Amino acid sequence: MYQIPPLDHDELRFKKAYQKFPEARLDEAKTVQEISFLCPELAIIDYSTPYQPGDSLQESNFPQFLDMAVMPHKRYSPAFLHSHTFFEIVCVLGGTCKNIFASQTLEMKPGEICIVAPTAVHALSAFGDDCAVYNLVIKSSTFRKTFLDALPQQGTLYPFFSRALHQPGTESYLYFKKPCDPVLRRLVEQMYEEYLRQESYYNALLNALLTTFFIQLLRKHEKSIVSVNPAGKKQEDNIIFILKYIEQHLDTITLKELSSFFNYSDRQITRILKDYTGKTFTELLQESKLSKACELLKQPDISIHSIIETVGYSNTTYFYSLFQKRFGLTPTEYRRKYLTEAEIIV
Repeated sequence: MYQIPPLDHDELRFKKAYQKFPEARLDEAKTVQEISFLCPELAIIDYSTPYQPGDSLQESNFPQFLDMAVMPHKRYSPAFLHSHTFFEIVCVLGGTCKNIFASQTLEMKPGEICIVAPTAVHALSAFGDDCAVYNLVIKSSTFRKTFLDALPQQGTLYPFFSRALHQPGTESYLYFKKPCDPVLRRLVEQMYEEYLRQESYYNALLNALLTTFFIQLLRKHEKSIVSVNPAGKKQEDNIIFILKYIEQHLDTITLKELSSFFNYSDRQITRILKDYTGKTFTELLQESKLSKACELLKQPDISIHSIIETVGYSNTTYFYSLFQKRFGLTPTEYRRKYLTEAEIIV
């Protein structure tokens, strides 16, 4: 059972200000300027960390040799609106908090995790002695290597996550709702302990722990993900299940079958896929089939004819035409190129 630490000096000061100025409503999202105006005596800026209150938090505040930082969120600190140039992962270990975006507020409970992408404007409100919220702040390049590259790139989920987290001008986040995973909790604690101790090779160990964190998150909780609709329309809680279903039935799936399985009309399922992936059903299916073919071509023991059948094409000429148009190589040339490069690396 996680032990909630007592309030530290800063948190006691924030709590006192919150109680002294109830009309300021410091637990509600506000700009830094509004907070300074309402509570001029409340100095909330700490320039010693990469997570300093301000309109825009910069990746350049990281020490050059570090890829990430781990910091507990200060309880009762004003809920200031901000964006950042790095990725932020909000991990709730105890109590509850509010992750406030422009059009939606996530009421986060113990065990829940939210990955907030660069440029997304939000505010975090943790007002309770029992709150235990940790922020993992991660350089964008490191996030891509440890999270996105942990996914198989030949499939529907990699482009979905990439689009969800890099769609400009949207509230870009991935919300893992109710994972309640003691393994993830312990990994967050380990990362924080390692970050505090700063012993030899701690940056390398932090990155290794972060990789393990992401693998556990994807392995066990992929289907608990809630993602904002990039088109600004109604959120679709079944999106991960829909993409997984397509991936698992590439050779036989049709739009009618997919719509029927998830109890949508053809028009509804088409809109959902377009909103979240930027592609129509036909485009997404073709892209997924070709990507699956690429993966199979890397295995020299599988004949190209078998691969074509496996991904659901019956017309060899048509498949060759699609493949060459997409990759600029025939399947045979693609396989030869991959195997040659693999031999060079070895």
